[in-house]
Parts: sequence; C-alpha cells; structure tokens
Amino acid sequence: MSAHLSPLRRAASLCALWSAALAAAPVVAAEPGNDRGEMAPAGALAVQAGLAAEHLLDQASGPAGVQPLVMESAADGAAGTQLAQFQLPKASSGEPVSPGSPDAPRYPERPLIQQLTYQYSYGSESDITYRRNPDLDKRLRDNSLILAPQVNGSVIYRPNARVEMMLEMILEREIAASEQGVVTLPSGQTQVAPRRRASMPIDQAWVTFKELGPFEMTLGRRNFEDGRHWLYDTSLDTAFVKFKQGAYQAELSVSRKDRLDLDLLAPVQKTRTDNYMFYLDYRGIEDIKLAGYTIARNDRTGIEGKPLHMGVRAYGMPSDRFNFWTELALLRGKDAVQKNFKAHAIDVGATYRFPALPYAPNVTLGYAYGSGDDKPNDDKNHEFRQTGLQSNEGKFGGIPKFKYYGEALDPELSNLQILTLGLGFRPAQNVTLDLVYHHYRLNKIADEIRNSALTAQMNQDDTRLSKNAGRALDIVLGFRNVLGVRRLGLDVRAGLFFPGNAFRNEDPVTGEFRNANKSISVLAKIWF
Repeated sequence: MSAHLSPLRRAASLCALWSAALAAAPVVAAEPGNDRGEMAPAGALAVQAGLAAEHLLDQASGPAGVQPLVMESAADGAAGTQLAQFQLPKASSGEPVSPGSPDAPRYPERPLIQQLTYQYSYGSESDITYRRNPDLDKRLRDNSLILAPQVNGSVIYRPNARVEMMLEMILEREIAASEQGVVTLPSGQTQVAPRRRASMPIDQAWVTFKELGPFEMTLGRRNFEDGRHWLYDTSLDTAFVKFKQGAYQAELSVSRKDRLDLDLLAPVQKTRTDNYMFYLDYRGIEDIKLAGYTIARNDRTGIEGKPLHMGVRAYGMPSDRFNFWTELALLRGKDAVQKNFKAHAIDVGATYRFPALPYAPNVTLGYAYGSGDDKPNDDKNHEFRQTGLQSNEGKFGGIPKFKYYGEALDPELSNLQILTLGLGFRPAQNVTLDLVYHHYRLNKIADEIRNSALTAQMNQDDTRLSKNAGRALDIVLGFRNVLGVRRLGLDVRAGLFFPGNAFRNEDPVTGEFRNANKSISVLAKIWF
C-alpha cells in the first residue's frame, strides 16, 4: 500500500508548491472561460467582458452619486471574471432616480466604448494524473503518476472594426513522478514510456476579417469546440468562413491539424488528414439550439480512410431547472481497406435541478449507442466511429467538466452502449460534487474498445465470450475561489472501472483465465 501512496504524497507536495506560486502571481487581465461555443474563437467571452468592464470602470471615476458594485460571473474552469455594475442614484426618498428627472445628477454623457484595440489574458491549467492498473491485471506493473505544470497567455489586437487578430501560446512540461520505462501490453506488444520534455506550442494564431456583408472569414490556427466536445475539441490550421442571417448561422471550414510545426521547444509530427466541415444551426427557439453538420475527413496516409460524418443535434435549457441534449449521427464514406461505412450513433440525455432542496441536488440520465460490426468479411463496415477530433468532455450540474463516458475507461462511442446516471450536489456556493455511474455493454463481440484509455483486451477466453464490458463510478469535485483567491480553482476527477465478464485475464503459467482487476484514474486540475 505504501508503494502506491508515496507517489501521491510527492504529487501533493508539488501541487501545494505550484498552487502557492500561482496564488502569489498578480492579476493583470480577466481570464476567459472555456465554453467557446460552436467553433467560436477563444477569447470571445473575454472580449465582451473586457468591453463592459473597461467602460463601466471608466464611468466609476465620474460624478458623485453613482455607486459601484462588483459582480463575479463564474466561468468554466476559472474563477469569476470581475465586472462592474452600477446602481441608479437615489433621491432623498430613497427611490432610484430616473434619467432626465430633476433629481438626476448633471454631468455630460460619455460615449460607450465600442471596441478595445488591445486585450490580453494569462492563466494556468496544470494537471496531476494518476493511473493504476490500465491493463486490468494487478500482477503487472504499469501504474503512472504524471505532473503537467502549464501556463498560457493570449493577446488580441483590433486595428479597426473589420479586423481582429489573436495569438495564444502555452508553455508546459510533463514530469513523470512515477512511470514504468517499458511495459508489456496484454496484446504482447512492448510499450516504451514517451520522452517527457518541455513544449511551447502556438495554440492559436489567426486573423479574422469582419463586416464582409453577412460573412466573416478567419485564416490561421484556431480552436474548434462544440458544446459537448462530441465532434471536436482541438486546434486546427484552417480557412474558415461564417455566415449569419437572422436566426441562422452557417460555418464552413477546410483544416488540418498541425499542418505547420508551431511548437517553439519540441518538434511536432505533422499530420496528413484534411478536414472539410460544414455546420448549420438555428436559434429561433428561445433557449434551444437546433443544428446539422457534415464532416468529411481524408487521411492521406490511409490509416483512417475517408470517413464522412453527418448528423443533427438539439440541445438547450428551456428552464433554469432543466437542460437536455440529443445527438443523431450517421457514418458513411470508406474505411482504411476501402470498405463502405454504414454505421450510426445516438446520444441523448437530460439534467433536472432541484434548487429549493438542501444542497441544490440535480439528477442526470443519459444513454449513448454506437453501432458495431460482426461481419469482417463482407463489403460493409457497420462500426461507428467518432470524428477523431473529439474529447468527450462536458458537465452535468456541477462546476467542472469531466469525461462523461467515464474517467477510467474514457472510450470512443464505437460498438458500445453506455447507460449513465448522475447525481450532483452543491455543498457550498463555490463547491460542487457529482457522482456518476456508467454501465457498458458491447453491441457486437469484440476484443477491444476503440481508443479506450485501457490497454486490456476483451474476450480472450473463447469458452466465456461476453458483451458485458463492465461498470464505472466517477466522483467529480469542483472548487472555485480557493483560499479566497478569485482566480484559483481546483477540479478533482476520480474514476473507478469494474470490468465485466468480457474482460478475463490469462495466467501465463497455467493458461487458465480469471476475472480481471479494477482500474483507477485520478486527475487533479489546478486553474488560475
């Protein structure tokens, strides 16, 4: 037991030192949140917050009678952005004074600031990741503890109302506090620990041309994120056009990940997969978004083939107590051996909140299905695959995002059914707790779950083939305004995976099979 706890103690010490260093740093700009919307440039929220804050704070130095207040607007993954609000001056009766009344103060009106020429921000998203037993066999040593301190910063420049430019950079370093140099996987392959080194990538570097009629165009590297990160959550080198008319908004882009090596410290392997994406959404229904998309990918190396994703989605928050999501997707195109894809997926769910009850509980129910293929010799591939650009991170009723398909297993929605039940609480205004249960079942008998975080193989015991992949329990804690520091936050995400009958381990000496062992994943993320 002590062998497992010692790396965690060392990580806790380093975490405390890192938190103290971040808390001592001065605040120079508002920190933007992480929800950037469908394919929205990072920093857009910070731009709006900066506009409001600069104008209102400027007015605060004006005439007497205007009383400043402070409002904190909590952002995902960051403490609140500090904005200024003002009350109307009061007459002798104590009632607010309407503008233009005889009791209103006399001073010249000042124009509203329309745009900020410069804006900048900085912050940190440092991780500590512990994984235990990803091969589901406790006889083999493959545990790891990885520290990843990181700082990031961005600058936005607007020379005029029609042009906006952004540069965002990240400085990070992975440190292996505990890691096996060489691991033999259950498949028999040998895995060598990656080289851990510092990196300084340019995460975003783009220029946007606005007011081109109903269009605007962006060139360069920029973040692509959809609301649930089910389609994409990554930076891409792109040419991007947006069209907006009334309640409709359309986005068309051509992109490739790491077309250019823009890491100033470590070399980056360029990719050869081109992405052609079209996204259309409709916002004519209050608090609900309807959308459709087409994403075609062309892997010039031939490894992933030429998949074509098409889908429709609906999600929203019709009331303060209820929100929902619906994903319906088809996969067409060709796989790596030129077989035609004919696959589909569905992901639906909802969260309901009870704000009047103690600790403001919320309940979430979700179901996800990705088709599988059990006829490898025919000319069709029925196995659904996600785009390869997704991260499958979102949140239910709490503060932090987490892997909503399971922290420990972290699968791609492929040949899998996932039933999810979540229960959340808010013990304090700046603290949330989510308890999330998952049940996994294969659609077709298979020996692996595509792109899972586990290395274990399934259905190696031919006498006991099973579709029962297992169960998982996630515990997700989110803290904001830690130690009274508005920008300091902490997320702790722990996942336990209990393998089902599909996972059985073979004894290398006797050749007999036995039930697999559980796996544990813990992630601590420090925000500043």
